[in-house]
Amino acid sequence: MLDLACLEGHYGLEFALHGAEVVGIEIRKVNLAKSQFVKNHFRLDNFKLYEDNVCNLSKEKYGTFDVVICSGILYHLDAPDVFNFVKNIYEVCNHLVIFDTFISLNARESIEFEGKTYCGLKYVEHAENSIEEDKNRDLWSSADNNNSFWLTQPSLSNLLANVGFTSFCECHLPAWSINMIDRKTYVAIKGKTVALLSSPITSSASCIENPEHQAIQFAGCQKSSNFIFKFVKKTFPQPIKDVIKFILRSLRLMAPDPTPAYLKKYLKKKTREQDKKYPRHLSPGQ
Repeated sequence: MLDLACLEGHYGLEFALHGAEVVGIEIRKVNLAKSQFVKNHFRLDNFKLYEDNVCNLSKEKYGTFDVVICSGILYHLDAPDVFNFVKNIYEVCNHLVIFDTFISLNARESIEFEGKTYCGLKYVEHAENSIEEDKNRDLWSSADNNNSFWLTQPSLSNLLANVGFTSFCECHLPAWSINMIDRKTYVAIKGKTVALLSSPITSSASCIENPEHQAIQFAGCQKSSNFIFKFVKKTFPQPIKDVIKFILRSLRLMAPDPTPAYLKKYLKKKTREQDKKYPRHLSPGQ
């Protein structure tokens, strides 16, 4: 496993104690000295430490790893370094990556990278007039860049998909000890994409990027509805309810149809094909 920006080497130490072959990369000498002290104390020959900037990560330099831990470093990098860093992680990863990172809750700024747009916020790491000595002293900030770019969750998800990861999951167990809505733990899996033979609709949907601005939706049973709504839903036939929905949506008194446009188009196409193949007066069995 690989521990990126390993600080005092806590994660790498734990993996090494369980028998894993571990590589830790850390740029600050004072942190590396602490990691080296612990490594020597436990006589861990399977724990290798390197003084380096994580932006220098490459397969040629460090090889490949089954597990990569990217904890507390992604949000310390500025654009375009943060994008190239994720690409490099994909290159050295054989199976999965654990990301522990702050995310931007709002798409305040957008940045183009390799033909794609990613959103987030700019965070000030150091004052513009900070000298190298000041930056080295601040152990919980970036090593050299004065600003960093925090990605939104949709942009981070899209970035991971665009570099090649096939799954991106939010981790809830084990739970984080601090209750923060903008600090998340994710697991990205480097798998192999396959076409879903049983469901072309679902297969095509897997290629669609996550939108930055998406209305929050939830099951209708969790909405507190008035008496008239409940009466109409229970007693009116579906064709009449469809007409009522159309009128209410036209007047903007009801939320737009949540069915994606691509899915509506696909279903219409399939319906036309079905009508041609099986006329209305015949069933598919005939």
